[in-house]
Amino acid sequence: MQQQIPMLGTKETALLRDDYPSIEYLEAGNIASWLQERQDQLLIRARDERNEMNLAKFITLATALTGAVCYATSPLAPIGAVVAGVGYLWSIVQDLNDTHQFAPIPFIRGDFFAFLSAMGDSVARAEYFANQNEIADLMLHLQPMSKYEFAMLKQSSHVLCEYLGAVGSGKRFYAYRWLLDWFIQLRGQFPTREQLSGHLAQVTIDPRVNYQQVTVIQEAIQPQNLGIPQARFAQLPNHAVGARFVEETGQSAGEISPIPSAPMQSASSPPVNTDISIYTTKPQVQYDLIGHIAKKVTNMLWVGVPGSGKGITISNAIDAIKRLHPGIHIFYIDPKGDEKETGYFKGRVDTFKRAKILEMSPVEAVKWVKECFTEFQNISGSKLIILDEGTAVCSKFKNTKGEIGWLKDKIISYCSCGDSSGWHFWIVVQNPHTDDLGISGGLRSQLTSVALVHPDNVPAYNAMIATQLIPSDRKITSTQVMEIAAQSPVGRAVYYGGINEWIPMPLLKNFSGYDRDTKNFIDSAPSNKQTSQAETKESTTPTTQAQQMLALLEKTKASSIDEFIQSELKLDGVPPELIRLGIEKLLQNSPIKYKFDGCDSNQN
Repeated sequence: MQQQIPMLGTKETALLRDDYPSIEYLEAGNIASWLQERQDQLLIRARDERNEMNLAKFITLATALTGAVCYATSPLAPIGAVVAGVGYLWSIVQDLNDTHQFAPIPFIRGDFFAFLSAMGDSVARAEYFANQNEIADLMLHLQPMSKYEFAMLKQSSHVLCEYLGAVGSGKRFYAYRWLLDWFIQLRGQFPTREQLSGHLAQVTIDPRVNYQQVTVIQEAIQPQNLGIPQARFAQLPNHAVGARFVEETGQSAGEISPIPSAPMQSASSPPVNTDISIYTTKPQVQYDLIGHIAKKVTNMLWVGVPGSGKGITISNAIDAIKRLHPGIHIFYIDPKGDEKETGYFKGRVDTFKRAKILEMSPVEAVKWVKECFTEFQNISGSKLIILDEGTAVCSKFKNTKGEIGWLKDKIISYCSCGDSSGWHFWIVVQNPHTDDLGISGGLRSQLTSVALVHPDNVPAYNAMIATQLIPSDRKITSTQVMEIAAQSPVGRAVYYGGINEWIPMPLLKNFSGYDRDTKNFIDSAPSNKQTSQAETKESTTPTTQAQQMLALLEKTKASSIDEFIQSELKLDGVPPELIRLGIEKLLQNSPIKYKFDGCDSNQN
């Protein structure tokens, strides 16, 4: 007698699996449709939850008001008002627990106090409604796990299709749940495919899946050849040619005459000169990002995930600023404390404060940051303060009671009032959601945004465009961003708010001596990623005359090319005009072009 195999599932997990679209479709390989169905299911559920909550608030509030007004007409009216009032308060508490927003008025989305503060000013009111995100508001009405799942499906469906497409039938639903768990733990990122494959190698197929239905579905969705014949096309007659034919021959269009094998050209008709133009791709003009940033120091907001190139770009920017504005005092706060990045700032900043706040208690970290700001304020003259790892600093202040308001006040003061005193403020964050730092709405418009995107982290870009960091007219698709990054020698795209454009990230000098892309130290001070390959393509010799000339131009203190030629080169017998022409051509694609911005105007 064959022993009966017990069921693996329980009543509770059966309800969980029944909540999803048919898992058999996912296991059969219909991945994209299944993911879209799940996303739509969560969206409709969130909409229904919000509608029910608004309806409950409306009915209980209306009943309570009616009972309060009509208390004199019936002795039961006050009782009904009290009961309805309790129901209204309960609906507000339940909504507050689900969405973490206090919204006592039905159908008014978002935080109630933010709504009230925006209604008194037309500009603030327009900005409030413009910043409303319907999708984000709906997500708040889902259960915690469902919130993350909807965010994952909304941002990374294409990634899930690629991952699940490489998984065999019988393991796809398990892989989907496993990826969701890691998406939550890694805060919007996924493990690698190798990690997924290595884990699934130890997982058996799911015995709860109906594999007979999977087979039927696979057979039903197979592409079938219906035997539809190919379409036939016929060329329509040209009316102009037909009219000229009747005029010249006197034969109507209805009369049939043999068509000559080759067209006969009239002796009186002039020969046709065909102008042939071949399209050639225009060379990509490299924008001088560093030169533009250094030309005029402004308040800036730098956003990028770890490894996106923030450090190397900022170090080149402050290096250029010190050359163009030697009198400015640069004060750098480094809460990360990574010794490998010391080269970025050594010799370029005047005051460098470093600590590892991740190893410090919130109270200790807050005290250290406050001391840094106090020291900066005591410095006289023009100055620039750069606060790195703003997201981590904000977390420490939030975990210290009553301190986050102090940090917000400092940032708002520096951004709003510092420019008139010669004070400038840069903040570097990993997360584009900067509302906790007080950078939102009108204040964000006072900072020039720089967003760096690496092709390996598409969800980070999706998070950027979900905020007001990037203007709506520059919220391009992730595919377009990747195309821009492909034009960069370092494979990155940069949004620069100073010109409101996306540009390929240029090749910059790596002052740290450590390549984060390869995780290796580099001997000399080359540029960032692919520098050695770029130098090999340009020249086969280790040091060319062009490289020697660029080294001299970088070290010179001359303010113009003419001064450099006269004071340092001293080439007898060579016309200075010829030397100047060669130097200008050499500086066209060089990162030190900013030193001689006035050379063209001086020449003219």
